[in-house]
Amino acid sequence: MAPTRDTHRPEPCPAWCSIGHRAVREAEVHLGGALLVRRTVLRLCTTIDTAAGTEDGPFVLLGSSEFTLHEAEALIAALSQLVDQGRQSLPAQQA
Repeated sequence: MAPTRDTHRPEPCPAWCSIGHRAVREAEVHLGGALLVRRTVLRLCTTIDTAAGTEDGPFVLLGSSEFTLHEAEALIAALSQLVDQGRQSLPAQQA
């Protein structure tokens, strides 16, 4: 069963888009809900050109920086590695 869509969303609107679209335009920007980490906003963003049938994204916006999904995965892996290394240096009772 397909997920239900907001009736105000144009058909190519991604399921994660949180913008209430009022009208279909040729190039449509789609933004996901904002997550806040240490006063930095993270969200998904993509642009869909309905006339050409092309999509630019999705990207992960981290503050004013834009990451492809591959770059965001690499950042997650690197951060996870650093956190794991940091945890290994803590005494067992502090973990």
